[in-house]
Amino acid sequence: MRHLVVVYILGSIPKGQVIQLPKLYSHIYSRFPKECHQLGFMGKQRIEAKWKNEIRQGLHLAVGQRLIKHVGTPKSGEWKRI
Repeated sequence: MRHLVVVYILGSIPKGQVIQLPKLYSHIYSRFPKECHQLGFMGKQRIEAKWKNEIRQGLHLAVGQRLIKHVGTPKSGEWKRI
């Protein structure tokens, strides 16, 4: 799941756009439904904690690759594409 976040950021988000964490879950599922089903992520209204953690870890991978940076308050869940 982590690599799907990085692939989504590289392929779908233009530089300068702000990514909001709650919306990111549904965007990942709509962009990669096959892969999500194989991993067991069903895209339900309520998302399990393990998938939230996987997506957050994917964001941290993207930060390490200098694709995004955190903006807003510490718990805002907003990331900006660099």
